[in-house]
Amino acid sequence: MEQNGNIEIEILLSDINKLSLQNKTSIYEKVYSFYVYKNNKVIDKVKREKENSIVYWVVEPGQYKFKLFIKKEDGSTESIMTNEISFEGLKPIYCSVENQKTTFQWFKNVWAVFTEIWIHRARMYRISVYEYNLANKDSYLGKLWNVINPLIQIGTYWFVFGIGIRNNAPVDGYPFLIWMLCGLIPWFFISHGVVKGAASIYSKSGTVLKLKYPISTISVGTILVEFYNHMVVLGILAIILLSFGYFPNLYWFNLIYYLGYELVFLISFSFITSVLTMIARDFQKLLSSIMKLWFYLTPILWDMSRLPGWVQFILKLNPVYYIVCGFRDSLIYETAFYTNHRKILFFWFLNIVLIVIGCNLQVKFRDKFIDML
Repeated sequence: MEQNGNIEIEILLSDINKLSLQNKTSIYEKVYSFYVYKNNKVIDKVKREKENSIVYWVVEPGQYKFKLFIKKEDGSTESIMTNEISFEGLKPIYCSVENQKTTFQWFKNVWAVFTEIWIHRARMYRISVYEYNLANKDSYLGKLWNVINPLIQIGTYWFVFGIGIRNNAPVDGYPFLIWMLCGLIPWFFISHGVVKGAASIYSKSGTVLKLKYPISTISVGTILVEFYNHMVVLGILAIILLSFGYFPNLYWFNLIYYLGYELVFLISFSFITSVLTMIARDFQKLLSSIMKLWFYLTPILWDMSRLPGWVQFILKLNPVYYIVCGFRDSLIYETAFYTNHRKILFFWFLNIVLIVIGCNLQVKFRDKFIDML
């Protein structure tokens, strides 16, 4: 515990690399700024509004000092500087491909990436919640846009494809609106996750790469933000289903499985695309065009039962089709997810391949990202 005038700060060391700073004085509730010093030079700044604590991970070994600035409501400031604290620094949790060429290096890199995510899971979660709350903060309607935007898109697709093209004809005896929504809702999550996941590292490259931030958590955090929005839209879908007389049953629990598959697929896919975006900026524009083609090649708004069998076979290899069918099987067709073992094996094998490729790309290029800016 260190004290300076009216300011009292508590320092907690939970291990050799993690430090928690907690302002114990409750009379100030304005703006808090934490400065990190190494060799008497400021190497990092953390600003908090009405949040008087931080958790800081020290990456490099050395002697550190931490300074807390408090801006009071009258405009004046007070500060307190800690004594020097010695840190050993983070030990490297991954080995480069160049340093160790072994048979199992690819799988070691996968383990290293997942270890990094696990170590920084708390920070990753806090940042994802912060970014979710920050979105639309400056607009009058705020988080209502998370509901308004999908409702506008749903109304547009239903009017064009449901009323305009199909004359509201049912699909397999089910209302077109319900059938369409069970495919459109997961697509919203997938499309936003793919596009934003690809840009995740590049969009934060100006700050995190200079601080040696755990790179693998960036893509995961971006997908988590979209997942929070996805849960809101799923609530809209549940309300519409109830209004049409579709009540919860045991098959709705299948959604837990398909939501898990969605998360793993998008995270592993973003590991790959985020690196490719750093290598070539044109990849982001190419991916946006591919997503439009991907949308119309997936039977979200149309029924592919009239297509030739070989065409249907090719389209069914699409992981998005697997997710869309899974939502429809769970909510309207009442089919358990484990009925087709071949599908489960194929699509999870695809996920594993994406994970291995994505993790190895992350490890191979992470030290080169700063040179790609």
